[in-house]
Amino acid sequence: MEVFIPIAVLVIVMVLAFWRSQTGDRMKSTDVSTPTDAVATDMEDRTTPVNGTTAQKNREETTTMEKEKMMMGTRDLLLDTLTRIGCQYELGEEEDKRIMFAFQGEQFMAYANNEWKFVQLWDTHWGHIELDDVEELSRLRKAINAANLNNSVTTVFTINEVEKTMDVHCKSTVLLVPSIPSIEEYLKYELLEFFRAHQFVTIEMMKLREEERVRN
Repeated sequence: MEVFIPIAVLVIVMVLAFWRSQTGDRMKSTDVSTPTDAVATDMEDRTTPVNGTTAQKNREETTTMEKEKMMMGTRDLLLDTLTRIGCQYELGEEEDKRIMFAFQGEQFMAYANNEWKFVQLWDTHWGHIELDDVEELSRLRKAINAANLNNSVTTVFTINEVEKTMDVHCKSTVLLVPSIPSIEEYLKYELLEFFRAHQFVTIEMMKLREEERVRN
């Protein structure tokens, strides 16, 4: 019995020591995680204002660009829009305000200045007929008249006395101001009208030839 009591006391002491060690480990684990969470929270707090500042800066830059565009004159706006739709251009002499550019393989010429809200577009010498071909000249005149009744682009002809040809040209005058929505698509649509006029004249002349063939 006297031997049993010290052994029992020893067992109790060992149990208490083990319990305390387990409790200490759990407290350490809790203490370690808390600073990590605090650091993460602190990083989130610090990054939020940075992202907000970047977004605000982008909005301010966009607003500034829009304001600058709204203040553009017509000539500057045309050059900017041509660049946006991928057209390379060349400038003529200072006094004549000509702008030469290519669109879908066709050479165009524009007249524009910053004091006027309209742009003149020209597609010159896209077709010609020999002056000694009287029948074809007659068909071309009829085709041009029909084209002007059915297209927004005006088609005209000139006589080249040197080359002995009748040359065909197309012209259009369009409004160009910064407030036009989707201005790039607007300009492309206007330029595509020239190709529609080309096609109309070509088809009309084919119809006239066929009508003459049937009559004969």
